[in-house]
Amino acid sequence: MPSLIETAPESARKERVCPPGSWDTHFHIFELDRFELSPRRHFTPAHTPLADFEALQHKLGIEHPAIAHGLSFGLDISSIYRYLEYFDGTARAFAVIDLETVTDGDLRRMHDAGVRGIRIDYHHHKAQHDLQEQIKCLKGYSARVAPFKWAVQVYHPHPEFWSELAPVVAELPTPVVLDHFGALKTASLANYNQSETTDFDVLQQPGLDAITTLLRSGKLWIKLSAPYRCSEAGPEYHDMEPLVKALVKAHPDRVLYGSDWPHTQPFHRRPKNLEPTDIEPFVNFDDYTWVKTLKTWLSEEEWQKLMVKNPRVLMQYERND
Repeated sequence: MPSLIETAPESARKERVCPPGSWDTHFHIFELDRFELSPRRHFTPAHTPLADFEALQHKLGIEHPAIAHGLSFGLDISSIYRYLEYFDGTARAFAVIDLETVTDGDLRRMHDAGVRGIRIDYHHHKAQHDLQEQIKCLKGYSARVAPFKWAVQVYHPHPEFWSELAPVVAELPTPVVLDHFGALKTASLANYNQSETTDFDVLQQPGLDAITTLLRSGKLWIKLSAPYRCSEAGPEYHDMEPLVKALVKAHPDRVLYGSDWPHTQPFHRRPKNLEPTDIEPFVNFDDYTWVKTLKTWLSEEEWQKLMVKNPRVLMQYERND
């Protein structure tokens, strides 16, 4: 199958900002006319067809998709199999599993299809704000997928938990992938909805030291994704620069780029009056402007690692294309 760039219109190839072989390590596709949402979902996304995702990737210059299973589908990973087959070996995915029922045969089938890790659905486990339940989940899921040399992917709104999570992660048999800058903040988010602007030192916030220590150890990967979850300074998000540089400096071999397309709402902006079955609007986000800005903060070597080299390692991608 031709790469995404090879099939892109000429105009899209000329404006590519990402280097050849780049990966998007975090996005979702919600083709609701093809796959049913779970009745247990915590939010309802709008329909987002595969063609729309491909148009974005063509524009950015991404050649390798790494699909993050949309948690609104629950435990049904039919869509993951569909898209991995469609991308014909050039893609990878992070799926969800049920610890009580998944078999080694199930995991082997996922691995052969291109799955290289699992997402922990903290909503399902009611662990979003429960440190001890998060520790239980990390230990249980990590042990289950360790024989396949997979990673465990997590996201939650409490970076301050990482001072206590760090020693747990350090002892896990698998690496952990932390989504969306680990929910760390910038000054514009710290002051969001504040009646007065307060001083906020992005490099002294709770959780950052623990996260960078884990990065340096090699046990943690972090996605530089969805800056709108950390900042209110779009479209360039210039106040993300010190945070980006701190994370990259901690371990340039453990940072990843992800778009988070189609850009689900961050916790601080999620409409409070919606029911889980109400369609939730996506964030209006300029991916191209953000990626161009992000590139200016990194050296060429760091940029190549972020976009090409690091995801190949994590995704166990050995092909030469």
